[in-house]
Amino acid sequence: WQSFQAFYIGLISFWVARNSRDGEQWQERGNKSKLALRKWAETSQWTFENKWYLLEAEEAFSNSNFDDAKMYYEKAVSSAKAHKFVHEE
Repeated sequence: WQSFQAFYIGLISFWVARNSRDGEQWQERGNKSKLALRKWAETSQWTFENKWYLLEAEEAFSNSNFDDAKMYYEKAVSSAKAHKFVHEE
């Protein structure tokens, strides 16, 4: 459950970072979650790779790096498809 908690905290943190005055604090929190999820992805690529890519995309989007965000969103979809997570494509 810790991995999924890190994933959802990351998603929420990057969203709040884009929409609040305390963006830097939330960006840091999102980054910590992203790094934690990366460790999970390294041990179980099948289950967590697409989620890690999604957090990478959200971080890039939060930093107005739209080209990288698009690339990571596409990687997240491809990974979900390759690993049979149809509901996450």
